[in-house]
Formats: sequence, C-alpha cells, structure tokens
Amino acid sequence: MKTKAYANVFEEAKKHPKAKAYLNEARARIRLAEALYEERSSQFITMAELAERAGTTPAVISRIENAQVSAGIDLIYKIFKALGKKELNLILG
Repeated sequence: MKTKAYANVFEEAKKHPKAKAYLNEARARIRLAEALYEERSSQFITMAELAERAGTTPAVISRIENAQVSAGIDLIYKIFKALGKKELNLILG
C-alpha cells in the first residue's frame, strides 16, 4: 500500500476554497482577543470581574482572549460596555 507524502501541507491547505475566509476570520478573532486583553489588563480587571459585569462567565472571557471562539456582536458589545468603552475600532485587513 502506498502512502501519500505531505511535502507541504500548508500549500495544499491554501488551495481549499474556504481557506481565505477561514484565515480572515482567524485574524479577526486574534485582533479581538488582543484588544480585549489589552483593555482589560490596562484597567487591572480580572476575567472574573469582567465576566460578572458583562453577564457571562470567566471561561467565555478566557476563550475570547485566547481567540478560541467567534463571539457574537451582542456579547462583544456587553463586554466592551462593561469595560466602559463607547466605541471599538478594529483593523481587520
């Protein structure tokens, strides 16, 4: 039985029709994660404190800060409002 050689799995992955969309979404999650962490830590607020203010759990805050989930706009709004922010500017491109 002959096995397929994966010389460059990343080059093969780039050929997938949804690769660009996935990459853009991942970049957006990472940028949101950075913005949330920077804002929370600059205010010396723990994840638990922020979660309580925003009506969610520390685990959710952690997953967002680690870019592990795609948060909905309603949750993002609650979190940044809990941080006292009136606007959020993210450069995604």
